Amino acid sequence: MEPSSPSGDIDARSHGPVRTCVGCRRQASRSVLVRLALDGDRVVVDERKELPGRGAWLHPDSDCLALALRRSSIGRALRSPGADASGVALPGHASTETATSAIEVKG
Repeated sequence: MEPSSPSGDIDARSHGPVRTCVGCRRQASRSVLVRLALDGDRVVVDERKELPGRGAWLHPDSDCLALALRRSSIGRALRSPGADASGVALPGHASTETATSAIEVKG
């Protein structure tokens, strides 16, 4: 039996690329996480995971999003500290933020 990763989410050797969630900081398979990217100065959800530039990876969970927003880790991961991520809405989740005009889902 092969040991699993320290986070317990996946075994990196058998599940492809591994990324770290900017919210909870746990590792997971790329296919499980949502990719966030910059479109100009706006943070957008990159559903196809193919927009150019740096990406930030996040579990599709409102708790992880709240942690990432509280820690300002999305802007740091994208190397754009001034990026406004307060209006990010995860696919399949209703956004509780009022800045929905700053959000766009690409894909």
